[in-house]
Amino acid sequence: MPRLREKTKRAEILSLEEAVKKFVKDDQVIAFSGFTAMNRNPVALTWEAIRQGRKGFHILDRHGSACSWFLNAVGAMKIYETDWMGWGEMAGKLDINLNKRYQRGEVILEDYSHGAMAMRFLAGAIGAPFIPYYAPLGSDLYDPKYDALGKAGLRDGSNPKIPLKKFVAMDEPFWGDGKVNLLPAARPDIALIHVAQCGEKGTARWRGIGTIDKELVFACDKVIITCEELVPEAELRKTPEANQIPYFTVDAIVECPYGGYPSAVPFYYDYDAPFLRGMDAASRNDDDMKRWIDEWIYGPATWGAFMEKVGAKRLMELKADSTFGYSTRILRGQKPAPRVSVPLSVARSGY
Repeated sequence: MPRLREKTKRAEILSLEEAVKKFVKDDQVIAFSGFTAMNRNPVALTWEAIRQGRKGFHILDRHGSACSWFLNAVGAMKIYETDWMGWGEMAGKLDINLNKRYQRGEVILEDYSHGAMAMRFLAGAIGAPFIPYYAPLGSDLYDPKYDALGKAGLRDGSNPKIPLKKFVAMDEPFWGDGKVNLLPAARPDIALIHVAQCGEKGTARWRGIGTIDKELVFACDKVIITCEELVPEAELRKTPEANQIPYFTVDAIVECPYGGYPSAVPFYYDYDAPFLRGMDAASRNDDDMKRWIDEWIYGPATWGAFMEKVGAKRLMELKADSTFGYSTRILRGQKPAPRVSVPLSVARSGY
């Protein structure tokens, strides 16, 4: 049956707690916004879902992030379809918790290439059931014996969110270009997205890297957006070319300053590399991991309390420069980034 969208959504403005309670359920297929643990992770939403006891998630994602790290830290993920099973370039490329859980048989890992995952979400976004893609032909990613969901007996049609096959190889029929693989569309239950600004109807925008967030909102059945600022919809409509997410794809909006921490939101705040490294260090020892979970996940009563615990001094250090979009106060290598010494208008325009 084709997957059709027949109705325009009307987004609700909710609190963080309300949005998770209403839309995030056990055993859902979830996709996250952003890029690795460095950029616009919907961490506050993930943190709140854990605190509300949600578990059993099937994460279908472009790559690991602070969100997947949090879920593995508390054992709330059961299936992981992705193209990169690390989580943070500045912390530790391997998610230690994921590795431990995989070795214990607590999580199923299904591996695709970067491009293949992007194409799967593109197929889901345009309503196609599958999409052809060449890369990486000849690799073990397309060897049936490494089909993890198939080996687990989950491609039997009982779960409408799991395709019957990982891929189908066929002869390209139009140009005689040899073999090509057909990849199943990505169709998650819900997308958790963090952005810079969102209007009261759901139109949203950010600056900087976007990866496949625009495809996510069309591919997923439900969409929750957290934003740094809730702004008048009319202001966003003045420059529509700067908007990435249309209002009619969004189900819920949460104004949540620092909702992407410890990842970055360009032009708002930078990623907190020492905090990320602390997460990685804690994951290497079970006792340290338990203390970290108790302190940072179950300790603060609200996300605001979490950020108060991080501290105003650290948040000011992470505050992004209005020209560069990232902090010039934190160390990058041996010294901080250079400060702008020309007027803002000149720095931005080059004149």
